[in-house]
Amino acid sequence: MSQVFCASLDELAILELQGGQPDKLLQGQITTDLRLVNNEQALPGLLCSLKGRVISSFEVVSFADDHLALILPKNNLEAVSSHLKKYEPFFKTRLVDTTADYQILGLSGKETPALVASLLGAWPKTDYRQAVNDQGLVLHLPGPLARGLVLLKRDHENFTTTLNKIHSLTTEAPQECWKLLDIQAGRVQVTAELADQYLPQMLNFQAQGAVSFKKGCYIGQEIVARAQFRGQVKKRLHRIHLNTGELQLPAAVYDAQGKQQGEIIQTASDRRGELEALAVINQNALEENDTFFANSELTLKASLLNLPYDPQARVALHGAEA
Repeated sequence: MSQVFCASLDELAILELQGGQPDKLLQGQITTDLRLVNNEQALPGLLCSLKGRVISSFEVVSFADDHLALILPKNNLEAVSSHLKKYEPFFKTRLVDTTADYQILGLSGKETPALVASLLGAWPKTDYRQAVNDQGLVLHLPGPLARGLVLLKRDHENFTTTLNKIHSLTTEAPQECWKLLDIQAGRVQVTAELADQYLPQMLNFQAQGAVSFKKGCYIGQEIVARAQFRGQVKKRLHRIHLNTGELQLPAAVYDAQGKQQGEIIQTASDRRGELEALAVINQNALEENDTFFANSELTLKASLLNLPYDPQARVALHGAEA
C-alpha cells in the first residue's frame, strides 16, 4: 500500500490577484505581513471585520512578484472577493476566481516529500514554504504527517499525465482525512458558518504565524492588538476527543455542573470512527475543571488532547516574534 494519501480538496477555492500591486492591496486589509511573502515563502492569513472578528482564513501564496493568490474555503469566496474588489482600481490589480483552472489536491504521508519532488520538481522543506513552476504550486503545510497542498494547472501539457501518476502512486482518501490532519495540527478553517464570530486569538491564529503585530494597520487591527496586549482573550481553541462517530454542529461544551463553557466548531473522524474536534473553551473553566462534556445530559465526555503549539504564544513563521 502506498505511504502517501491523496485527497481532492473540492471545498477550497483560489482567488488570484493579478498585476499591479497585489501586495499593497492586501497589506491594508489582512493580518498577514505581505512583505514576507515571496516565491518561496507563503503565509497563513485572515480577513477580519471592523470588530476584529475573523471573516475568513486562507493561505497567501505567490506565483510572481505581481501575482498573489488566496487559497480559502469555497463558501467564503464571495465575501472575501467582494470586499477586496473595492480596492482593485487603487492598486491596478485584477481579482479573478481561478478555482476551475486548477486541480487542488492534499497529499500526506511519510513518502510525500519524495513523491512530490519526483513529480513536481521540488519539495519545500519547512512549514509554509512553497515551490512554484509551470505545472503549478506546492505548499508545505503543518501537521502530524508530512503534507503538501498541491495546485495543478489544468492547461499544462503534462496535467493529465502528472495527475494520473499521482493517483496511481497514492491511496485515495476522503476530505475528512485532510480535515483530521488540520484538527490534529490545531488549524481552524474559518468557513462561512464560523465567519464574524471569533477574534484571531480565540482560534490561536497568533500562535500559528497568521497575525503580524508589527505590520501596521489592517481591517480590525486595533481591536485585535488591544485584545493581545491587554489580556482580553477569555476563550481559546483546544483540541478534544469524543467517544462517538456523530455530532451535530454547532455543539456546546459543558462542565461537570452542566454549565456551558464553550463551543465545538469543527470535527473529523479518526481511524476508529470516533471524532476529534476543535473547540473554543473559556480559559477560566479550564483552570477550574478537568472534565468536560459535549451534551447537556453530561453523558458524552470531551477529553482534552494536546496541541502541537502553545495556544497563548505569539510567533512568526520566520522564527521571530510576530
